[in-house]
Formats: sequence, C-alpha cells, structure tokens
Amino acid sequence: MSGYNSKFLGKDFIFELPKITYEKIDDVALPKEGNEQILKYLNYSVSMNRNTRQAFYSAANADFSKNTGDGRHFRLDGRLESSFQLDNIYYKDLNDVGNPYDRGHLTRRDAVSWGKTNKLANQASRDSCYFTNVSLQHRNFNQDEWYALEKAVEKNNNDKDNKANVICGPIFSDMDRFVTPTRSAIPGRVPSAFWKIIAYIGKSTGELEINAFIVHQDRESMKAKKQVLGNQRLYPFKIYQSSTTLIERLTGLEFPDIAFDNNPMLFFKSDLANRNKIKTPQLAEVSTKHGADCGICFIKPS
Repeated sequence: MSGYNSKFLGKDFIFELPKITYEKIDDVALPKEGNEQILKYLNYSVSMNRNTRQAFYSAANADFSKNTGDGRHFRLDGRLESSFQLDNIYYKDLNDVGNPYDRGHLTRRDAVSWGKTNKLANQASRDSCYFTNVSLQHRNFNQDEWYALEKAVEKNNNDKDNKANVICGPIFSDMDRFVTPTRSAIPGRVPSAFWKIIAYIGKSTGELEINAFIVHQDRESMKAKKQVLGNQRLYPFKIYQSSTTLIERLTGLEFPDIAFDNNPMLFFKSDLANRNKIKTPQLAEVSTKHGADCGICFIKPS
C-alpha cells in the first residue's frame, strides 16, 4: 500500500508527517510483524496509540477533483493486534440500549477515494473504513460540527487544484468520557476534541499554505444537529481555526517547521484573529455527566 506521500503536492511543497514525542513513543502500537510505527493504506497513513486504541493521527493525500471511489466495510486491521483497536462493539446498539456514538472517520472517505483506475479508487474507499481510521464521535458531533469542517475543507476556495494534505486526530484530556459496551469490555475513551491540519498550494500566492483547526466534542456540540452545518452565519474556518502550537501541546506530536511558519494563526491572540473574529480554541464545557446524550453507554443487566 502506498500510504501518505509527503511530496503529493510537488517536490517544492513537501509536508512531512508529525513525529511522536519522546514521552509518547512507547504508546505507539506496533504491528505483529516488524517495528514500523506507521500503518500505510491507499492514499493515507495512520499511527496508532496502543492505550487509547485510537490513532495518534491519520494523514491523507486528498484529491477532491478525482473522487470516484465507492464501497465501505468497517473491519479490524489484521496487521495489528485486535487489542490495540476499538472494534464494532463500541459503536453499535446492544440489548436494546442505544449507543450515541458513531464510527467517526478521521481521514474522510471522500478525501482518499481516488486513483488511476476505478478499481484503485474503490479500494481506497474501502481502505478508509479500517477501525484504525475511526474514533468515538457522538452522532450529533460527527454529523454536524465535524462534518461541517470536512465539507469546508473540501470546498476550500483558496487552494490551487483541489488537492491537499489533510492530517487529523483526536485530543484526549482529563475530562474524557468512556464508553463501556459490556461488563467484560475495556472502556473505550471518548476524545474531548479533534484537530485537523491542511496543507495546500495557495491559488493566489502559489505557496504552501497551512490551516489548523480544533473542534470540541463538548456539551454544546453534542446537543443537537444542524447547529453549524447549513448555518450561513457560521463558517468553520473561522470558528475552529487554531495555531499549530496549541495542537502540538495537546497531542504529544511534533509537527514540521512549515506547519508553524505558514500558519497565519499565532498561539496567542493576534490582530488577524481579532479582525476575522476567530475564537481562540479552549477545551471547555466537556461534561462528564452520565447519560445517553453525555456519552457513557452502559448495557442493561441481563
């Protein structure tokens, strides 16, 4: 499998994968054979955290102009121990108890469903549905706030050719919720937020441009659907835009210098943020209250 290509946008626009920090390196889930820290799929790659059983990051070469692939089938990656992955039991209803969590794609299926042939495009589409590329997202969040940002990235009018490198992943904190599908299952940790960094060639500048985002999976975002999606007053690029520094601090990842140098957002409040009414992201209002909407899923006693 080809995996993420740092030269996807051209040899003059290289964007390397983030590195796992020294403090987190022992948490990387290694495959059954070999010591490769990165799992490669068609058009994207993943680095897995063995403790959270979710990705450190998922990194894609997106070509929205050639999206022709179809097909999906969620499955475990056989290269990795199943104990390092959250399987379908964490996402489905059991014993008539509703589970509010969706199988939230990190790398979006539509972003990587392309290839030189329809067969490759279809394979890439199916490859996006490995559980290594899935994270616990409340259905209201997954189908509203996160999807709104995904669509905004796809429809970005600032890029030259509808191509982008898109890297994203979960943010865990002391305020995380947990999903417990059965008494014997290890609780699945629900991320408090998600981050996304996109790199593309600017249509007007001809340079590599970087945008970074943080979207909270908090009480407000889980409340209902259509709070952001379809709301003409809210533009995801403004309400979620972030500095690269903040994402680095919250994730245990180290990004290449260009992710800082070419990102107009600064770690501290800036005139740019004030002029564009961009909110400085904060991990706030992440409720740990029990209940269906607050995210702890218990199975009824047998």
